Amino acid sequence: MKKIYLILSVFAIVFTACETDFDVNAEWEETTVVFGLLDLAKDTQFIKISKAFLGETDALQMAQYADSINFNDGELDVKMIRLRNNRDNTDTITLIESKISRGEGVFNDSIMIFTFENNTFLNSTFEYELLIKNNVTGNSVSSTTEIIKGFNFSQGIPISNRLVFYVDQFGFRFPRFEWSSVNSPDAEIFQFNLIFHYKENEVEKELLWTQAVLGSDDDILILSGEDFFHKFLANSLDALDDDEEREFMSIDIEMTLGTQDLKTYIAVNEPITGIVQERPQFTNINNGIGLFSSRYTRLYSGLSISEDSENYIIDELGLNFK
Repeated sequence: MKKIYLILSVFAIVFTACETDFDVNAEWEETTVVFGLLDLAKDTQFIKISKAFLGETDALQMAQYADSINFNDGELDVKMIRLRNNRDNTDTITLIESKISRGEGVFNDSIMIFTFENNTFLNSTFEYELLIKNNVTGNSVSSTTEIIKGFNFSQGIPISNRLVFYVDQFGFRFPRFEWSSVNSPDAEIFQFNLIFHYKENEVEKELLWTQAVLGSDDDILILSGEDFFHKFLANSLDALDDDEEREFMSIDIEMTLGTQDLKTYIAVNEPITGIVQERPQFTNINNGIGLFSSRYTRLYSGLSISEDSENYIIDELGLNFK
């Protein structure tokens, strides 16, 4: 199967026919790759900016060099503009350039990001335009997005902050989470995560239980207590030796909302499972490729579980919880 790299790495292919070599590499053209999701719930906003590359050598070798992927320091001028409904500019900020390590791997060990502190700059009543200018080549890239409003569950987070997955004499329970799309009319996709915090031999760890992505017509999510214990915990954890132990700490509930552009971007980049292997392309970046959009992340942290639920984990799963 042909591999397509996120940064649009392309293998150089040379066809030979009648003892004549044809170079199919076109003359290099600057292509800016952008990925950024503005999040009203976050204090700091991040925009990742890189460039596509094409060359005569192996793409895996070229990807190890920072200048194949990253622009030079100070080469880009990146601004964020706040727009009114009539497209008037109300405020402009310049984003701060930095590099972060991506760890060991095939690609070079750093990526370029541009950040700004939210403070009061982001507001769901405005649109936001990203402007990127290359100070060396003069090339300009832009994109615009709306901002998703805040989010709260109307039902599901108990006042006691104790989730109930099991009740003695009644069996497994089904925690039910509800919300209203009226509060977030621009949201087209919802992702529900449960983060299970525990200690293993006094070392803090966590597990992520991700539910199926929901659409804008959905307003209810029902969890299964049986799935929580046996498909999530039991399948994620191995039994320990008798002298080792685990301890439940807390649960976080996280709901992330996304725009229509984000929904489309995710759908287009899902694994191909059919006979047709051609992947459609999607970008909302003018004179570039990638995604600039909005999401909202609502986190409920430090939740507990009922006594019966915790006892079920300890007594029934054989996972050395104490």
